[in-house]
Amino acid sequence: MIHIGSSDYYAQVRARLKGCDLILFEGVRTFSGQMLSLAYRLVARRKRLNLVVQNAALPLSGLAPRLICADFSSAESLENWSSFAWHLRLMLVLGAPIFGAYQYLTATRESIGKHLSTEDIQSSEDIQLREMNPKFDRALLDERDAKLCAAFEAVLRERKVPAVVGIIYGAGHMRSVTDLLMGK
Repeated sequence: MIHIGSSDYYAQVRARLKGCDLILFEGVRTFSGQMLSLAYRLVARRKRLNLVVQNAALPLSGLAPRLICADFSSAESLENWSSFAWHLRLMLVLGAPIFGAYQYLTATRESIGKHLSTEDIQSSEDIQLREMNPKFDRALLDERDAKLCAAFEAVLRERKVPAVVGIIYGAGHMRSVTDLLMGK
């Protein structure tokens, strides 16, 4: 999933999700989450880009009989956020809107599109970024990935008949899902 895209993209995703028996989704409503997502929400406001934000263009209501939030609860998210050093939290809360404003002024659809690819195997650049601040990636990716995979495994265990499962999570989380499925 990408968090900003064209209306047509989200219409296509919605059409696919209508065929799902259940949907696992991400999303936590906390102050820190709102501040971090401000980076892409600002970019989507740039009219010339003709982009929309995922949660506005892809409401989950009416999509599947079962919607399962496979993400942190608000309390877990706040606990996770509190584990970051205060200066890192401050940098993220201030940096996300600044980056969003920069993107608002400079981004093109092409420049945004260049960063949308996600491969199953981490690139050397991905590994270097993870090594720069492993605690950050562990908190924002690995722990949430574990939560998603646990929810997905629970669904796989409880289903006695084949089912179509939709997963609405950012693309960066899909490596874990791929690893889980390949391991099974």
